[in-house]
Amino acid sequence: MNRTIIKAPCINMQKLESLFIEMTLQNCNLRCKHCYIDFKDRKIKDYIPIEKIKQTLTVINKKELKYIHLTGAEPMLHPDFNHILRLCLKYSSVVIHTNALNINDKKARFLRKVEEENNIGNEIIFMISIDDWNEKENDLIRGRGSYRKAVHAIQSLIKYDFNPILAIVNYKSLSEEEIKENFTALCTSIGFETSDINFKIIPLLDKSKQYEMQEDTDFSSLNTDCGKSRTLTINGIFTCPLLSSDNRGKCGSDLNDYSTKSYLETPLCSQCIKYNKLLFSLDL
Repeated sequence: MNRTIIKAPCINMQKLESLFIEMTLQNCNLRCKHCYIDFKDRKIKDYIPIEKIKQTLTVINKKELKYIHLTGAEPMLHPDFNHILRLCLKYSSVVIHTNALNINDKKARFLRKVEEENNIGNEIIFMISIDDWNEKENDLIRGRGSYRKAVHAIQSLIKYDFNPILAIVNYKSLSEEEIKENFTALCTSIGFETSDINFKIIPLLDKSKQYEMQEDTDFSSLNTDCGKSRTLTINGIFTCPLLSSDNRGKCGSDLNDYSTKSYLETPLCSQCIKYNKLLFSLDL
């Protein structure tokens, strides 16, 4: 009998340039239609302890680290968010992935002061989730009122000289040119002058859909998040934010001892291979 062992393709992490910190997996004030998180209970308090973050940062190579990403569900709901933000700014620039419901004029002014307190020169970068330039269409995806709150947050941030990035899930499979053109018009209408770096267009991901991998795929040259990042969660280290609740994505308990290999065996991995682009990390 011919027994063939099929191995999942593997990516070796080159270096840790981006550290994602999952502030909470289940706490969010929206329920977007395309979210990869399976929300189970609104009352779950799964905030990552600040001590766990402190312990992780002590073993980070500051010379290699470019960004610390605060992710969620909704990271700004963490009760120690401000303290964690200040702590992370001591190590690198910080990217906040947020639906912006917690950002208003007062909060933006406060965050500007937090950045100015940091005398190292590290920045706070906001990645604001908004999926359609039309209010009605966006709210059908993300929830009633989410469009106006996101737009108001953007206005508050630019008032205090932040330069937010719009994280746009391509829910309708439109061309990137059409998306950028319409969002540029929206931003111009609210006084926000943008360029290509202000738009991060993310393909719609389907956890149930497995793409067949091409035989000639060069896995060593793939541009995926797991090649230069790891995700710290309350349950250990994972290869990327998408797999933080999937044991197939777990690669260790902490950054003292974790695997630098990522086996691309999940349906979400196959989609990353297909799109061959950074879905969460910044390439600035």
